[in-house]
Order: sequence, then structure tokens, then C-alpha cells
Amino acid sequence: MDVKLKNFLGMKPGKYLFILYSILLLAILFFLLVYPGLKNSGSVVIFSSDPDGTSVWSGSTYVGATPCRAFFPKGNYTIAFKKNGFEEKEVPIQVKGRVFCSKLLPKKLKVSAQLALTQPDAIIQNAYTEFATYGLINSFSERYQPQPVLTEAVKALVKYQDKAKIEAFLLEALKNAYSDYLLKDFINAYALLKEGKLPAQGNNDLAAAAIRLLGGRSDALCHLCACPGKIGEAAASLAGTPQPALVASIDPKTGGLTVLGMELTEVSAGTYILGHQGKNGPFAEADPAPYTKQITKFYISEQITKDAFSKFVKAYPKWAEKIEYSTESTDKEHVSNVSWYGAQAYCQYLTDQLPADLKGKYIFRLPTEYEWEAYAQGGKDSPQTLWDWCGNWYAPAEVFYKDNVPETYPGAEKAVRGGGKQAWVRGCQSPDWVTPFIGFRVVLVEK
Repeated sequence: MDVKLKNFLGMKPGKYLFILYSILLLAILFFLLVYPGLKNSGSVVIFSSDPDGTSVWSGSTYVGATPCRAFFPKGNYTIAFKKNGFEEKEVPIQVKGRVFCSKLLPKKLKVSAQLALTQPDAIIQNAYTEFATYGLINSFSERYQPQPVLTEAVKALVKYQDKAKIEAFLLEALKNAYSDYLLKDFINAYALLKEGKLPAQGNNDLAAAAIRLLGGRSDALCHLCACPGKIGEAAASLAGTPQPALVASIDPKTGGLTVLGMELTEVSAGTYILGHQGKNGPFAEADPAPYTKQITKFYISEQITKDAFSKFVKAYPKWAEKIEYSTESTDKEHVSNVSWYGAQAYCQYLTDQLPADLKGKYIFRLPTEYEWEAYAQGGKDSPQTLWDWCGNWYAPAEVFYKDNVPETYPGAEKAVRGGGKQAWVRGCQSPDWVTPFIGFRVVLVEK
């Protein structure tokens, strides 16, 4: 046996194994150090920009948002830097490669771009709309958190000279901040604007920073202290709860208001994205594309109950309409068989009953379609099958979904919303019609 091994290729066994292992090692080194460079020669391109967060494109391919990096095969490319509100810049690059050790030590190429601010209003509008949309979400979690859109907007606007406009935008956005996450974004953005740096990250520190930064702005402080969560509680503790605009009973955490025994939900002012948020269906009326609408703050009730409406009927019997009380019904059921005119009369009745601190300053009325949808779209609408009267005349889609004012549209029927349908579905009915399928709710607004 030893003789055969010794005579194999004329080599001793030790020398044979050495050559075999050497060949194996060279093959490994070849595939590790040389083959990748032969197969796919190129460079790692490192992208940066001023401002950060600029999207990087190679032709129609999205590379990432700065700062980022990606491997490019050897060749010539045109890189586009794009960011909302800034000029678009194209940078031609030549990517080289190396054969040896390209996998472990790839060739690197740094590419940077400085973009000029061209449309600051577009940045403000987009950030406000996105922030207002987050404000419609009931809750966030550690797994799902909103993006810091206000902070990123302020970073993008750092070279914008009109600081007063940025501040006004942030203070208006604060009205949509109803969670700790959104409040942190506001406070960070406001601190970045006023002091050029972010505050401490603890909730109490954020609240202290907000109190200090907002100074004597009582309207902003009032909203901050009324917000839910740890920041609102800390702010109220640090500042002392400001005197609210309404002296009636207010829930300091939710901003909900109780007037005349009715619990009203606050819907904050802001730009709301209304309409169908998904793919458009075949019917424009039932499936409108998303559109934005600026809405002033209001308070809205649940659907009016038979018990509440009966007090009005006792005072004004002619508005009894066809309200039926069967043996199975309860006073807590939602009232129906009330015409639009009857619902309007009830709103006037409530306005006349307002307490002294509100009388002359606020009124009750029926919600507009825009208000109704802004309220219902946020998941705040309780399950119900009745439609609700709205205050405005019904207008065709081509009028309604443009920024026209349907309240003044010379229609023949009044709009109705609800009926267990999606928030964006519309309907209409003659204002003198009474039916068991239509009820109503009321809103409290400044006069």
C-alpha cells in the first residue's frame, strides 16, 4: 500500500496532499477575491445631500434616501436627486471597478448634491396635510408610529428666511396633535426652529421645553395641557391648567365637552383628507377620490335620542312629526321621523338653552357634510344604521368635491350621511320628508 502511494504521480503522500490542499486553497481564494470582480465589477456609491432625506434615482430605479449607499456595476450613470420643495438636480457619474478583492474591499465612490429651496409653501402644505392625517388616527403603538413630519419640515426649511410663517404653521399644526407621538414631533420641531436644537427626550422634559418655548401663547398652552397622555399631564402640572375658552364641563384629556347634558366630541381644526382613501370605484358619487378640506374646530354630538328630543317636543308640540314610541323602544334610542326643518328647529332650541358662559358666543346647528365626514372618518363614529341630516343642500359631485361652498348651493334636497355606509358615501332627501331611516346629530360652533 505504501509503495502504491509513493509511486502515485511519482510523489510521496505528504507532498501529494500539500499540492491538493494548495489547489483547494487557491480555488477558494480565487472565488473569494477574484471571481466576484470578474463577474460583477463595480463600486459602492455613497450618496449624501443637503438637505438629508433627498430621494436618489438612477433612471427609473429608486436607490434610497440620503444618506444611503448602493452597489453599482461598472459603467456610466445619471443620478437624480429629488425632494419636495427643492430643485431637482442631476449628477453624471462614472463607476469604476476592481478585479482583486472587490467583495471584501469594494471600490467606493462618494456622490453629493446641494439642492436649492424653491417651494417652501409646498413643504409646509404637505407637512401640514400629513400631520393632520396622523391626527385622525385614534392610537399609535411602539410598532406603528407616525413619521416626524414637522421636525423634518423644519430641517428642510432651515434656510427659509420667513421664520414667522414657519412658526405659524407649527402652531396651527399643534391643533391636530392628540397623541404623545405627535406632541413630541411638534415640540422637537418648535425647539429646532426657536433654538436650533432638539430638547431632551423625556416626557417631562418635553413638556417643560414646550412650556418654556411657547411662553405666553395661552391658546397653544391650553391645547397642549388638554391633550391626552403623559405630555399633556406633565404640561398641565408644570403650567397650571389654563382657563379654557368654554367654561362648560371639559374632559382635560380628550377635549370632550358636556353641554346641556350632552357629551360632545371635539374635532380639531385642520386640513382633512376626505373621500375614498383606496382605489376609486366605478361610481364617482359613491367612491370619490381623496380631496382636502380646511375645517374649523367644532364639537359634535352622538345621534340625538328620543329622550332628548321629547323635551323639545313638549315645549313645541308642532314638531312632534311622526315619532313613534313602541313597547319595544326606549328613550335612549336614536330619534327618527324628524324632518330637516324639525332638526333645525331643535338646534335653535338648544342654542336658546345655552348657559350664560356660552350664550351669544356659540350656536348649535346641523353639521356640514365636510364636518360629518371629518368626524366619522377618524373612526369616532359609533355603529349605527340611521342616516343623519346635514346642514347643506345636496350638490353634484363636480361642485361638491371642488372647493366650493355647498351650504350656499341652490339645491332642492338636503344632504344626508351615514346609514351604516362608509364615511364618504353621500345621499340626499327632501327637507320636509320624515322617515324612520333618518335621524340627526348636532354640532356646537363659535358664532
